Formats: sequence, C-alpha cells, structure tokens
Amino acid sequence: MTKFHGANKKSCYFEGWYFRNQNDSEVISFIPAFHIDDKGKRSASIQMIMNTDSDSITYPIDDFAVSAKKQLGVRIGKNIFTREGIILNILTERVTVIGELVFSKFVPLKYDIMGPFKYIPFMQCRHSIYSLTHNITGRLTVNGREIIFNQGLGYVEGDRGIEFPKDYLWTQCSWRTKGNNAVVISVADIPIGKVAFKGCIGIVYYGGKEYRLATYLGVKIRRYNKSELWVQQNGYDLQVTLIDENPHNLLAPVKGNMTRTVYESIDCRIRYRFMVNRNVIFDFIGRGSFERGL
Repeated sequence: MTKFHGANKKSCYFEGWYFRNQNDSEVISFIPAFHIDDKGKRSASIQMIMNTDSDSITYPIDDFAVSAKKQLGVRIGKNIFTREGIILNILTERVTVIGELVFSKFVPLKYDIMGPFKYIPFMQCRHSIYSLTHNITGRLTVNGREIIFNQGLGYVEGDRGIEFPKDYLWTQCSWRTKGNNAVVISVADIPIGKVAFKGCIGIVYYGGKEYRLATYLGVKIRRYNKSELWVQQNGYDLQVTLIDENPHNLLAPVKGNMTRTVYESIDCRIRYRFMVNRNVIFDFIGRGSFERGL
C-alpha cells in the first residue's frame, strides 16, 4: 500500500517522487508531485528534465490520485507511476510525451535512508529511496522523437515536507560493471528548531553490496563546494568531482508552493572515487546527475 503522508495536511506541504531513466545516450527524469501552498490551495505537477531541456506541467488536484493497493502508485491525469513502470501521456502546447517504460524488480535499501532521523518530528524535508537500481525496457516519444530503452538503468527516490533545504548538493550515478551499480549522496543544511547543522546521507551500491554514509553513522565532510564533495566514515572514503555540467531549471517547494528555482544537470561527467580501508573499490568518470540549491 502506498503510504501517502499528505492526505491530512492542511497547508505548507509537498510530496514528490523522482524517476530517473537512463539509456546508452541520454537520460530523462520525471517528478510527479503533490503540493499545498501556505493558503491551503492544493495542486499537482509533473516535472521532466532531459539532456536538452526541462519543463513543468501543473494539474488540478482532481487529476491526482494515490493507489491504496500498490506500494508505489501515483496517477496525475493520464500519467501513471508505479514500481512496475510508468505510463506517460503528456499533451501540452510546449511538450508531448507518450509511451511506456517497464521496470525490473527494485533494489531497495536495507533500512530507511533517514536512519534514526525519521523519528524526529517537524523536519523541513524527509528523503526516501525506493530503488537504488533497476533495469528499464520500453520507449517514449518526446515531441515526436522516439527514445528507446533497451536494458536501460533506473533509479527512484522521493521527498516530502515543507520545503527543500536552503543549501544542498545532490548527485546520483548508475552504471554497469558485472551487474548494476549506483551512487547517491547528498549534503544539506538541516534546521531542527533553532539549531542547524550540515547533514549527509548517501549510499554506494557496488557488486551487490550496500555501503552507507550518513551523519547518524559518524560521517565527516572533508570538502564541500559547488563542484566537489569528499566525505569519510570509518574506513569509507568517497570523493565526487563535477567535471562538466549542463544545468536546467527545476521548481522546488517553499512552504509547499513551487516557487523556488534549483538547477540539475541530468547527464554530466562526474568523477567518483570510492575507497574502503584505503583500497580503491572504483575510480571512474560516470554519467551522473548533479543538483544543487544555493
């Protein structure tokens, strides 16, 4: 059953799901979302971002529904997003997206990415990861151009709360080396009451093994700026370096209202270097996504 946290909210709330879909040459992501502004007005939207452009389509709240039967099931208009795949039927003057993608079985986390922080009330934003990696087949027609996914790679996460952190960096990368692998890590300013700190959550999934880096596990942020992230935790050492970028606009919530602009490079070159006990597990330049809000 889908756990929809926004059903009883009255104002200043958002909940969104991020579906990243990658083939051999490009990436296209869809973000279905539900939001309530500070005046209590409810609406829904689908944002899409790809190598060349981004767009946002707003829908009346009557076009939004969450499945009571599926573990992940969201419908906005004639567009459906589930664990089994997505069906797109977006028809506007600016963008047309029609087609279907079918997903293989999701690879979930061992436990909630928020760890013990999931029990803290009144947090500004809460994060979820539904699938670290899965395979994709199918095809989409975007503005008349066909995009084919033949054993593509997918990733699904979600956010909910009042608004995004004031300052944050997020990156995700999927690739195949003897199976599906993925990296996702984020650093953000986390306000709790009158106290604020820079928090970190991240997962390296490599060779079928999950390595977790998080503030609640003692991670240390050694370097953090607009293009670099370096964190250490016990014997883990992850370095991320943005090589080039092609940012497109995305809308982000402010008190539930989608009025903030953030920037995501959906398919850019990023170097990821991961060590365990000083042994290099991987060091490569991948096709990753890189987003920041400053």
